[in-house]
Amino acid sequence: MFYKYDGLTNNLLIKTLEKMNKHLISFIAIISLTLLITSCRTSCTGEMSDKKREMIKSEIETIVKNFFNPKTLNYSTHTGLRADKEGYVFGLEGKIGFTSYASYNEQMKINFAGIQRFTEASIVSMYVYVLSENAATCTTEFKSKYLTVKGDTIPNNGCWTAVFKKFDNGWKVIQENATHIK
Repeated sequence: MFYKYDGLTNNLLIKTLEKMNKHLISFIAIISLTLLITSCRTSCTGEMSDKKREMIKSEIETIVKNFFNPKTLNYSTHTGLRADKEGYVFGLEGKIGFTSYASYNEQMKINFAGIQRFTEASIVSMYVYVLSENAATCTTEFKSKYLTVKGDTIPNNGCWTAVFKKFDNGWKVIQENATHIK
């Protein structure tokens, strides 16, 4: 019966195929939209996986632990942790101490000229909070001592909060605040 050309059968077949096509297109559109929404759920909203968050937290903890190593803590490691970028700010002892990396760096040259070396440096406690894939905060309570060029041992204890930003050359402190205690 379908082998014979029949205008009525042909029209019915065409209409049936058109309806199936419409439903198929709707079905494909719904499946595609569902896949897009599902795959975009974490990446498009700015959320990140727990695994990525833990990886960033671990990176920051390692950087801070390495920073507080008395064998390597010196002018270069101290200034190298900071971002030489616009927006760098250092709050110090309850006031804004430096509003540029250049002014901070100049003061560190003066400070470290009077230091022979750090004799002790340790982290009492540390808390890292990951803000995004390119930003994290870290608050530490630390204890340290350094030996001056005159031979005096000076305690250098306090609390430090830093905002780390990921640049092309790695994680750097872009803003920070420190308070020293005796």
